[in-house]
Amino acid sequence: MSNVKAGGQAGILAGLIYAVVEAAAVVTLLVAFKSDVIEVISSELPSRTAASVNAEYNLLIATDAVVAVAFGIILGLALGLVYGAFSDRIPGRPGVTKGLVFGFILWLILHVLADYFGNLKYGLTFYLVDIGLGLATSLVYGALLAIFFEREMKKLAAPGPSTAAHAVDSAR
Repeated sequence: MSNVKAGGQAGILAGLIYAVVEAAAVVTLLVAFKSDVIEVISSELPSRTAASVNAEYNLLIATDAVVAVAFGIILGLALGLVYGAFSDRIPGRPGVTKGLVFGFILWLILHVLADYFGNLKYGLTFYLVDIGLGLATSLVYGALLAIFFEREMKKLAAPGPSTAAHAVDSAR
């Protein structure tokens, strides 16, 4: 049970960092490919004016950033608990190697399988950059999760002052 607790705590910390990095990656991607994104928005909303297309684009950026942060924090905690529960079964040596394996599996599930080519509508280059950024952020999350997990496990394993010794010291 201590592995799961350590995983949850590590997941929250890694998830917070992942959330910020993922939000920055999403915004950067949408800004870098603004013309492609605007073209898709225009084609999906043909009766819109240029002003409303730009408003839709700005809303997309804001929404995607907020969703990335919220999703990153919630997912960070949930995956931290999973990592803690299964850390002994993840291939590799303890530490960052296991975290990178976990991050790679996360990337396959969330960015390759779950995305299911949905971002191809913005063009092949956008999709490939998105997949690459997803790999980078997933590996960062996995590495941070492993580092924070090891730190939490050391805290749990460290001998603390015993209750009896604390009671004697308090009585003096």
